[in-house]
Amino acid sequence: MSYLDAPRLHFSGWFQADVSTINNDVRTFQNDSFVPEYQQYNQNGSWNPEGTGIFRFLDCAVTGGALAGKTLRGAGDDPAIGMLLENADQRAPGKLVDLDPQQQMVSQIWGMQLRLLDAARKAVLQGEFKPVAFCNLWQRQKSGVPMDQKLAANYQSVLEDIAWDAALDSPLLRALREATEDGLLSIAFNVYGYGRDATIPRYTMGHVVGSIGPYLRGEPKHFVRGRQMIAMPSGQSPLAPKNGVYDAQGQVAADSSALTLDLGNTLPIKSADSGFEDLGPLVIGVLSFNPPAELVADIPANSVALIGEVPYQTPDWYAQTAGVIDFDLSANPRAQSFLPACPLLLLSPQPSGFYKVLMQESLDGQYLRADDFVFRLDPGERDRLEFYATRYGQPLAGAGIALSATEGFMGGSGGGDTMTPPTRPHAAIPDIGTPTDAIAYAATATTDAAGRAQVELRASDAGPGRPRGYIAGQLYGIGYQLAAQPSGYVANPLNYVSVLVYSKTEPPAAPTWYDDIQPLFTQYGNLYPIMSRYVVDLRSYDSVITRLKALRLAFSLPRRDPNHMPVTRDLSAGDRATILRWLDTPAPDGLPLLGKPPLAPTVAGTPVAAAVVAQEPAPVDLAPLQSAGKSAFVLQYLARRKAGQGQEPGDTP
Repeated sequence: MSYLDAPRLHFSGWFQADVSTINNDVRTFQNDSFVPEYQQYNQNGSWNPEGTGIFRFLDCAVTGGALAGKTLRGAGDDPAIGMLLENADQRAPGKLVDLDPQQQMVSQIWGMQLRLLDAARKAVLQGEFKPVAFCNLWQRQKSGVPMDQKLAANYQSVLEDIAWDAALDSPLLRALREATEDGLLSIAFNVYGYGRDATIPRYTMGHVVGSIGPYLRGEPKHFVRGRQMIAMPSGQSPLAPKNGVYDAQGQVAADSSALTLDLGNTLPIKSADSGFEDLGPLVIGVLSFNPPAELVADIPANSVALIGEVPYQTPDWYAQTAGVIDFDLSANPRAQSFLPACPLLLLSPQPSGFYKVLMQESLDGQYLRADDFVFRLDPGERDRLEFYATRYGQPLAGAGIALSATEGFMGGSGGGDTMTPPTRPHAAIPDIGTPTDAIAYAATATTDAAGRAQVELRASDAGPGRPRGYIAGQLYGIGYQLAAQPSGYVANPLNYVSVLVYSKTEPPAAPTWYDDIQPLFTQYGNLYPIMSRYVVDLRSYDSVITRLKALRLAFSLPRRDPNHMPVTRDLSAGDRATILRWLDTPAPDGLPLLGKPPLAPTVAGTPVAAAVVAQEPAPVDLAPLQSAGKSAFVLQYLARRKAGQGQEPGDTP
C-alpha cells in the first residue's frame, strides 16, 4: 500500500525553498580566493546569496480525498477536506540540502515536520518527514519570467513518529489510521513553478500538490512497487522528453478491478501560475500484446483496450486530486485480460482513428529501482543499497542486477566556464570519482522471491583523502540495471545512486582556532553570509566566542534535526568531533584555544602584508622582484595593489 491506495487525502498550496546559492559554484569553496563580490545577488548566477536553507509548506490545505470508492471534494464529504497542512510550530522548519556543489540534482529535505490542523488549529495528525531527495526532474514549464525555474520534480517518502488525535471526527482520517502499518504514512508531492527572481512575489516559492495514504509493511518508502511508465528521450536533453510528457507510476488492484495512476508530474504546464498545456484529449489504455520494442508509430484502435480519459482540463481537477486518478475496470474485461502481461499507454487520439503513443510502460514491464539513492558515508562506515525488481508490477524473483561506476549528472553542475572576478589563486573545477578504491560494493546481485536485493556499500577506512583539494570529501555514482533487460530498454536517466564519502579527520588532542577551526568556519562563513551577518561571523574568533553555547548545541544535534549544523550536512564526523573538542577545551582564560596565527610570507625579508597595507603613494617597482625570481602570484598581488584596487579577503598569497 502507498499514497495511491484509499483511504488517501490530497493537498495543494505553496512551498518555500530559501536555499543559499553561493555554493552553487564549487570554486567558491576555495577560501584563499574567495572575495566579497561572490556574495552579491546574481553574481556568478547566485540568485539567492542570503538564503537560510528553509524548506516549508505555505498556505497548504487538504483539497480532496478518496474513501471506500468515493471521491471526496469538500468538507460536506468529509471534515478533513479544508484542513490546513502546516509545518512545526514548536521548532525550526525543515531544510533543503544539496548532497554536494557538484551534485545538485538530488536535493534533500531534512528535519521537516508536518501537521494537519482542524478548524480550531488543533493538530489531528503529526509526523516527521523521512529525509529523501527529489527525483523525476524534467523541464515541465514552457514559459514564464526569465529567471523562473522551469524544471519540476517530485518527492516520495514516509511520515514517521505519527501522532493522531484521539477523537477524530473524520471518517477519512479514521480509516487512514486503521489502514496504515508500522506507525508510518506514505506521502508524495510535486513541486513546480518556482520563482528565482527577487522582484516577483513568489521569489523562493513555488506550487505544491501531493497525496498522503497508508503504508504497508515491507513496501519501498520512496517509490511505488507497481506499474511504471517511462518517457521517451528526445535525443537532445534527458530532462526534455520526446513527446512533452514525463514518467508516471501506478498500481493495479490485486483482482484487476481498478487502476490507480499518478499523473501529478507528467503533464506540461504553460507558465508557473497557469494551467496545463493543451495536449488535446488524452486517454489511458493497455496494449493487447507485449511489444519487443518501444512503439514509435501510431497504433490502430483494435490493438488497445481503452481504460479511460484523463480529465486534466477539468477545473480544479489537479488541485483536488494532485493528478492521482482512479479507473474502475470492473466492467472492462478486455483491459483486465491484457493488464497482467501488456504495457499501459498514454495515448493521444488522432483524426485517422489511430492513437499516438505519448508514453508507454517500461519494456516487457521490467523495472528496477533503488529505494534510497543518496548516501553520506564517513571513512569505514557501511550502509546498504536496497533494490526492488518488478515485471508488470509483480515481484521479479531471481533477477540479476549489474552495478557499475557512473558519473550520471554529477560533476558538471559545479560551475560555469568563468567566475567574476576570477579566482586568484586559480580554482579548477575538480574531478570526481577518484580514487576509485575509497568506495566498494558488489558488482552483481540477485533478487529474492519478493523481488528484493541488498548490496552492502562500504567506505574505505582511509576514506578518499582530499582529491578535490579545496573541498573535502569525494563524490561517487553507482549505476544499476537488470542484467537481462530487453534490448532497446528505455530507463529513467536519473535512476542512479549518489554517494558522498567524507575525508578522514582525526580530532587533535587540543584543537586551536588557527590550525583546525578557522579553515572550516571561514568556508561556511563565506558561503552562508546570512549567519555571519545576523547571528555569528564564523570567520572571526572574537565573534565565535560570543556564541559558544549555541554552536556547541548545533554541532552536537543529530543530522535529522532542523537545527543541525552545518545546514548542508557535508561535514564529516571527524571534523564535527574536532569542532566539539575545540569548544570543550578551554585555555586558561576559559575560552577555546586560539593558537598561533600562521607566519606571514615575506618578500626580501619584509612581510608581504606590511608592504601592501602601507599604501605608499610611490609606485611599486616590480623589477627587483622579477629579477629575484619571486612567484608570479606575489607579482600579481603587488601589481594589483599598484593599480589601486585595494586589499580583499584572499589577497594574501
